[in-house]
Amino acid sequence: MRVNTVRTFAAGVLLFLHARSGVAAQPGIPRTSPPAPASEVYVVPLVGNGATLAAGTPRNITNRAGYDNQPAFSRDSRSVYYTSTREDAQADIYRFDIAGGTTARITRTAPESEYSAFPTNDGGALTVIRVERDSTQRLWRVPLDGTAEQVLFPDTKPVGYFAQPNDSTWVLFVLGSPVTLQMGYRGAGRTETLGRNIGRSLHRIPGTTKASVVQKGSAPWQVMEFDPATKKMTPLVSLPAGSEDVAWSDGNTLLVGSGSKLLRWTRGTATWVEIADYTGAGLRNITRLAVSPDGTRLAMVADPSR
Repeated sequence: MRVNTVRTFAAGVLLFLHARSGVAAQPGIPRTSPPAPASEVYVVPLVGNGATLAAGTPRNITNRAGYDNQPAFSRDSRSVYYTSTREDAQADIYRFDIAGGTTARITRTAPESEYSAFPTNDGGALTVIRVERDSTQRLWRVPLDGTAEQVLFPDTKPVGYFAQPNDSTWVLFVLGSPVTLQMGYRGAGRTETLGRNIGRSLHRIPGTTKASVVQKGSAPWQVMEFDPATKKMTPLVSLPAGSEDVAWSDGNTLLVGSGSKLLRWTRGTATWVEIADYTGAGLRNITRLAVSPDGTRLAMVADPSR
C-alpha cells in the first residue's frame, strides 16, 4: 500500500473551493487545509411529499473531528456514501449503513483521492472525482467489485462536480475562469461546453431525463432545468441569498438549506416554505443535500455547535 502525502491531499481539497465562503480558489493554487473542518453529515427522516413534506430529527452519522462531506445515498436507500479525511490525511469514500450504524472505507488509493461519490444506476459502481498523482481532477467510474476502473472523459479537467440526468449523459462543473457547464455522452470520451458561471449543485430531476443547474453570474442565483436533448435551460426558482446547495425530494419538490433551516419549493409556486428549523439542535450552515431514492431520508452537511 502506498503512503499518502500532505502535498497531494492539499491539492485534492481544491474540489471544495466553494465549501464555506462561496469564493473560488484559483486552479493550481493548493489550499493548505480542508474548509469547514467541523462539518458533519446528518441523516434526516422525511415524511409526506410536495406541499405536505416534513423533516424530522437529524442523526449525526459521522460525529468526529475532521472533514466529512458530499453525501449521496446508495441505490437501495440503505446507506450513505460520503467523502472523509482521516488520520492519514487521505481523502477517501466511506459508506455508512443506516440500519446497522456501521461505517466502512470504500476507497483506499493513496496518493490519489476521491470525492463526490455517486452510485451508478445499477448500483455496481461509484462515479467519483479523482485527484490523481499529478493533481489532475477527472471523472472516474470505480466498480465496487474491484474490477478495472475507468476515466470517463480523459481530456476534460479539472472536473469539480457532476450529475447524470439519464443513462448516457453526464453534466459537469469544470473549473476555470469562468467555471463552465459541460456535457458528455457515454462512450464519446469528450465533452462540449454549454454554459458558464454555474454552481456546484448538479442533480438529476427525479422521474425525468433532465438535470437542475444553479446559474450564478448575477443575483439572485437561479435554479434552472437543463434538458440534454435540446441543450436548453428553463428558469425554475430564485435561491435564498447565501444558499446554493439543493436536492429534489421528487420531480416537483426542491429542498435547500438556509442557515439552520430547511426550506421547500414546489413547482407552480414562487416562494420557499420553511419545513424545519434546527437552531435548537445546534446546527448551522446547512449545505450539501441529498435525498434517498425512496424519498424517505435526507442527508445534509452542517456545522454543529461544539
